[in-house]
Amino acid sequence: MNHVKRTFASILLIIVAAVTTACGADDPEKLIASTKAFLAKEDAKSAIIQIKTALQEDPDNAEARFLHGKALLLGGDPAAAVIELRKALELRHSQDAVVPELVRALYADGKYQLLLDEFGQTTLSDARAQADLLATLAVSHGSLGQRDLALRAIANSLRLVPDYGPAKIFEARLQADGGDLPGALRAADAQIQRDPRSPEAWQLKGDLLNYGQRDVEGALAAYRQALEVKQNFVPAHSATLSLLIAKQDVAAARKQLAQLNQVLPSHPQTAYFAGNIELLDKNVDKARGIAQALLRVAPKNALVLQLAGAIEFEKRSYLQAETHLTRALQANPEQGTARQMLALTYLRLTQPAKALASLQPLLEKPDPASSTYALAAEAHLQAGDLQAAEASLARAAEIDPSDKRTQTALAVSRVLKGNAEEGISTLRELAANDQGTTADLPLISFMVRNKDFSGALQAIDALEKKAPESPVAANLRARVMMQQGKVEQARQGFEQALKLQPSFYPATSALAQMALLDGKPDEAQRLVDEALKADPKSTPALLTSARLMASRGAPREEIIAVFTGAIQQGGNDPAPRLALINFHLASRDFKAALEVAQSAATSLPDNVEILDALGRAQAATGDTNQAISTFSKLSQILPRSPLPNLRLADVQWAGGKREAAMQSLKRALSVAPDNLQAQRAMVDAYLADNNTAQAAAVAREVQKQRPAQDIGFLMEGSIAASRQQWDQALTIYRQGLAAAPDSTELATRIHVALVTTKKQAAADQHAVDWLKSHPADAAFRSYLGDTALANRQLAVAEARYREVLELQPDNALALNNLAWLLATTKKPGAVVVARKAAVLLPDRPAIMNTLAMALASEGQTAEAVRVMKQAVALQDRNPQLRLELARLLVQVGDKSAAKVELEALAALGTKFPMHNEVSKMLKTL
Repeated sequence: MNHVKRTFASILLIIVAAVTTACGADDPEKLIASTKAFLAKEDAKSAIIQIKTALQEDPDNAEARFLHGKALLLGGDPAAAVIELRKALELRHSQDAVVPELVRALYADGKYQLLLDEFGQTTLSDARAQADLLATLAVSHGSLGQRDLALRAIANSLRLVPDYGPAKIFEARLQADGGDLPGALRAADAQIQRDPRSPEAWQLKGDLLNYGQRDVEGALAAYRQALEVKQNFVPAHSATLSLLIAKQDVAAARKQLAQLNQVLPSHPQTAYFAGNIELLDKNVDKARGIAQALLRVAPKNALVLQLAGAIEFEKRSYLQAETHLTRALQANPEQGTARQMLALTYLRLTQPAKALASLQPLLEKPDPASSTYALAAEAHLQAGDLQAAEASLARAAEIDPSDKRTQTALAVSRVLKGNAEEGISTLRELAANDQGTTADLPLISFMVRNKDFSGALQAIDALEKKAPESPVAANLRARVMMQQGKVEQARQGFEQALKLQPSFYPATSALAQMALLDGKPDEAQRLVDEALKADPKSTPALLTSARLMASRGAPREEIIAVFTGAIQQGGNDPAPRLALINFHLASRDFKAALEVAQSAATSLPDNVEILDALGRAQAATGDTNQAISTFSKLSQILPRSPLPNLRLADVQWAGGKREAAMQSLKRALSVAPDNLQAQRAMVDAYLADNNTAQAAAVAREVQKQRPAQDIGFLMEGSIAASRQQWDQALTIYRQGLAAAPDSTELATRIHVALVTTKKQAAADQHAVDWLKSHPADAAFRSYLGDTALANRQLAVAEARYREVLELQPDNALALNNLAWLLATTKKPGAVVVARKAAVLLPDRPAIMNTLAMALASEGQTAEAVRVMKQAVALQDRNPQLRLELARLLVQVGDKSAAKVELEALAALGTKFPMHNEVSKMLKTL
């Protein structure tokens, strides 16, 4: 219901129509009287002409200044209205008259916080004026996401003037936004009964029917009733035209536009909708002419810029479309349509990382549209991330399986619900009969998931025929080759993608990673440098360059300089700022992280990722109060997201404010009653207070919410296990297994409970029975391998991991553990297995540590040192990694370098558990 939040004051396009006439000899009093008459008729243009003449005669006339401000506001120029109304106050015109108009003008100009700061505590002598002021304060709080403050202001307004129309209307909008749509509709009907001549009340009803019930025809009827009451009521014209354009009903939209043109021929909305209708009717050049005229007089208006961007997109002028749409979002970051269009523009430019960055604010909202997930899926597919694409497709199909891309969404939904054969068959048919790629991409994704590599490659060939100049097909083909272990063919595929588009960074990234795994860091850097030549502003390339420098041990200041360059070139892209903040946090330079985060928050004050990073940096520096303040602000921006309150709870708990932390967790659960992260945190909090009864109550509530899932039983069983009540835990786990009979985690916990209570025979039989009934359960086999490894049963562990890999050849953790075993037991093949794990999970220090160990076991010690240095660079505060590097340096005979590492470790003293070994090694150097 984000749209329903909007107030009775529509945000109009700002086009200044300044008209002056020479009537110097007229009586100011008569001109003022004439102005009032024109304002009563809502004839802003004539009113402005009259009152400007009066002000020429008497510039210090307070009432004339007031009327000029009212006329400017009525005419759609709130910024100029603010100036005139402030002059009226300076000239001591009645506060009761001026202040309500002034705050309305500030609101229309988007200055929500300014008007709250300036007039939030103002008290007017006239009750109706005060009620009017409070109503505007309420809608300002609402626009800032401050629901509680908005409700309080509305209640105070209605206490002064019961049934005050503007307050009742916004109260209903808040009611709808809180989820009580039936109550909001009843309130709208009640307001219409009280005042059937109120266009705002009819507009409210239309908005509720449109955005709340998707009742387009009912909404249109309400909007048209508003226009019956008031022919020049712009919000109703705008809403009606928007719906008709969304329906692609060109004839009806032209008819409605003719009505708007009749009553408001010079109004900016009239030109704006004319441009949209021409665009819809494929009269693109005519639409462009209208948009360019609008841009000349309103160059910073978000809606005009969005229209201009859409027109350039239709003309396939994608770079110009990007310029317009970026400026539209600078003017109004909340403009969801512009965000989606910008993402689509980046997809046409084959820049998936930028597309995902554009969509991120929409994905962070509590209720993203299915179309947002569909665009995200396409971006992931372009980048070759099939798993992420599939997750986005699943969310799109879940939200709106009727969305067509409908037939595609339905087919996706069938596959995800288990009817793979029918769903994939439908996708094949859609892909064959459609020149677009809407069905091709999910078809490829599902075939890869099902390991139908031959079918996937055929589908990629078909995709390539549709778009032979795009690098996407070559990139996808290369990734399929990687999954088949055909490294050289994969390399050729990525290179082909770059021939088609040198700036296509997903292919560069893959080749650079392959170069690193081949022990060729210079080649990786060369590839990234080539990408930067093709696109000097490529944020992903700049960030990769910084990471490469870190892995090669470059000076810290040089790495930071690259991050800083990415920030300067990235404009409003939060990614490089976040990367630098996280770089400082990972290296525990919390002060530097805080400085970058504060600067980022100044540049992007409402970006939720930046605010979250700022709060984390403040918490890391120990500034609990500031962190709490930041996360509180985040909770106002994201009132329906549990994340800010979860962050608050973490900070409050760390600061010893346990009761406040519990309240934050309860708020998170009030927003999302089934949020598992909050429920788990609540259980942990109760257990910390030794309140096992309440902890178990939360776990049982999870069981009620998810009766066919294992999580609630796992939580309750863990509570019993934490108190060493293993028999009770075993009973709970078995109850859970009856509810979720395929739960590997419950089967694992039962085995743990049996082993812990020394019922080894029963545990062994349980494992045999489980594997017999679940022969394809790789996770349980992996658990058995881990258990054997922990018990130093190396041959058993190796056998288990090989069983896992027969079922899941690309299981990176099983590959890593098998590589460690092979290296430890001096068996051949460790390096091959470790390299595959590193390809699947790149830039993971633990995986790189295993690869280094494998290389050393096969005599490739120099290469092992290089890989280990990369691991340390990625996690330079990890003493265990430094010790492994020191051991390798000793092995290759580089005693001086080993001594540097060991002395750094010795400085940690007994805080490092391997302190004695460090001391012994130092004595040998």
